[in-house]
Amino acid sequence: MNAARSMGFRAVALATVAGLALSGAAMAQKPSALGAPAAPALPTAKPPPLGAPQQVAPDPVRPTPPVVQAPAPAPPPSIARPQVIPPNEPAAVTRLRGLFGPETRLSYATVETLDGAAGEQVRMTAVVLERPGKRATIDEVALNGLRADGVAEAVLRGFATTEDGNTVNIGMLRVAGLTVPRNPGGGPPQPEQVSLDTLQLSNLQVSGTTTLTLASLELGGWAAGKPTRFVMEGLQTAQPGAGVVDGVRMARLAMNGVDAARILGAVIRGERVPSLVGHSSLEMRGLELTGAGQPVGGISELQMAADLTAEDGSGRGTFAARGIRVEPLPMIAPWLTQFGYQGIEGEISASTVHDASTGRVEVNDLTIAARQAGTLTFSVTVDGVTAERLQASDFSQARLVSAALGYADASLFGRFLAMQSTQTRTPEPQLREQFAAMVGGTLSQPGAVALDPIREAVLSFIRGQAQSVQIQLKPPQPIGVEQMQAVPPSPAEMQRVLGITATAR
Repeated sequence: MNAARSMGFRAVALATVAGLALSGAAMAQKPSALGAPAAPALPTAKPPPLGAPQQVAPDPVRPTPPVVQAPAPAPPPSIARPQVIPPNEPAAVTRLRGLFGPETRLSYATVETLDGAAGEQVRMTAVVLERPGKRATIDEVALNGLRADGVAEAVLRGFATTEDGNTVNIGMLRVAGLTVPRNPGGGPPQPEQVSLDTLQLSNLQVSGTTTLTLASLELGGWAAGKPTRFVMEGLQTAQPGAGVVDGVRMARLAMNGVDAARILGAVIRGERVPSLVGHSSLEMRGLELTGAGQPVGGISELQMAADLTAEDGSGRGTFAARGIRVEPLPMIAPWLTQFGYQGIEGEISASTVHDASTGRVEVNDLTIAARQAGTLTFSVTVDGVTAERLQASDFSQARLVSAALGYADASLFGRFLAMQSTQTRTPEPQLREQFAAMVGGTLSQPGAVALDPIREAVLSFIRGQAQSVQIQLKPPQPIGVEQMQAVPPSPAEMQRVLGITATAR
């Protein structure tokens, strides 16, 4: 799957470069093939009159054979053959050739200048771009405002090339408002230095060792400190034999409001990722995973959103994944069969609050629900987790403020008891009492009255008198990691230090 994603990206990158470089309006003239035999010379002597005796030519003087010299070494394949540049070539095409360099040959069938003598707006047809060992063709290229550091607009239609055994075709690629500054030292520019108004791509097809199709892609607003927008639709990719998952389908992926330029730069340099104040979102629809042509799993809809109030990352966020499905893969099929499931279906949701100045993080109502199984809920509040400590993976100052863990059974616990009853030939009521006795003994301690409500809540769930149970932690004071590790392994002490309570419904 990594190869599929890499090939898709390389195809886009290659087409983009071609769009910037293949904007010329000059008809490259083909020299005759090297080593082609010379055409025979036409006769210049007058033939003898009809019926005249034939003149016998004297034996030619045979020159001394020349000294045979070793053939000159062939030039390295990386050096392109000299190309004849058509006269009066538009300025944009001349500039384009310079961007590609001497190793690239550019030719085309026709060229049209759209702005008169200026030659900065051109349209070419049947464009061919050649480098040692590589060749790309483009049905039509239109350029406007090509510069050494970018282009006002470049449009390519009908792009095709072959690379690493994969054939790449792109229906249309449009780049507008692109600036890529050249560093004096010669190195590549940082992502924050690049600016782009719009990149649009449609009908991408890759075939070969990897198969990939993409209906459309649009990237816009790429600039440091600005919100970037990204939309991708109709993705399908497959790489047979790549593993359990060798195919991916995605109907739509959209992102808005993220400072992608600065984020990418920070990731490349290993720095803390900056945040852009305001609203941002990510949406995915119709994700399907396949293996050997069979469904493996998928997600109908995924949504993430954040409302940040400061560049340090303070703000609120939400997450929701709906229509999750996991098929009975070999690794989990026996477990599913034992419990009577044909697959796993469910959803996940959560909301968060973050105050970066104090390091306070709240995870509210993280819910994992599995259909016909049960619902697990979790919430936690901690402080002392500042951005700097998180970047350094330093949790020594983190303190637990509160936490809660709950479970509401839909049928999973009942299925577990039924399975145990069949395997051990023990009636379910008797099994419930056995489990109740084990838990009751663990949560019983002389004089520990505070454990009684916790024990009774758990026992009511085990005995089937309640369908849900929730355990809460509320320490009298926020407690650090070292303090928690120092708590004696006694239920009564843990209840006292962590403020544990429980309820059942």
